[in-house]
Amino acid sequence: MKTACLALLIVFEPVAGQTLRLSELGGMHQSKYLQNAPDDGRKSPLLATLLSIVLPGAGELYAGNTSTARLFMAADGVLWLTFAGFSLQSSWVMDDARSFARLHAGVDFAGKDDRFEAQVGNYMSLQEYNETKLRERRYDDVYEGTEYEWQWMAVGDRLRYRSMRIRSDELSQAAGFAVGALVVNRIISAFSAWQSAKSVNPSSDGWHIDAGLQENMPHAVGVGLRLTRTF
Repeated sequence: MKTACLALLIVFEPVAGQTLRLSELGGMHQSKYLQNAPDDGRKSPLLATLLSIVLPGAGELYAGNTSTARLFMAADGVLWLTFAGFSLQSSWVMDDARSFARLHAGVDFAGKDDRFEAQVGNYMSLQEYNETKLRERRYDDVYEGTEYEWQWMAVGDRLRYRSMRIRSDELSQAAGFAVGALVVNRIISAFSAWQSAKSVNPSSDGWHIDAGLQENMPHAVGVGLRLTRTF
């Protein structure tokens, strides 16, 4: 909730007849009325929303909704741990699969892409793979050079390597789902923080005028006017 404020000071001085003077807010630093303006405890829904986007639950904590804040923060921590766990496990399984292929098929993975790694699990050797692509007239898919050579000693070894790669991909996808859940958690928390901040603020909107007598003004009597707009 935002508030725009305009303040004026009307001062009456008893010199050479009565004189009316208007002074802007800059000349009212001695006004006890304005200096002691009460803090209404308003919370900014926009700030609460931004806080929860950065860290789920932070906006609710700012708005005073501590129980909900704890839930969102706990969920965010669990999701981060889940993402890290799946990502690391996917990397470890892939490393094991490559090591297995180097040992049992003589594969050199240096400088190779994911497509090559997948074909190693689909064919027993480079020769079998190239012959298949030539029959299909897919000449651009043929690998040339000794650096692409591989030869599995047993079908079971090839299938084991392939299974390990599939498992690594599944774990990587699970990590992706955790990232999606992190985003969703932030969206829900941001909406909750917005509502929490709004519930703290007074519900009345519109223009308001406040007035009060000024003190600490020698030889003068003043009235302070404050015009505010809440939205």
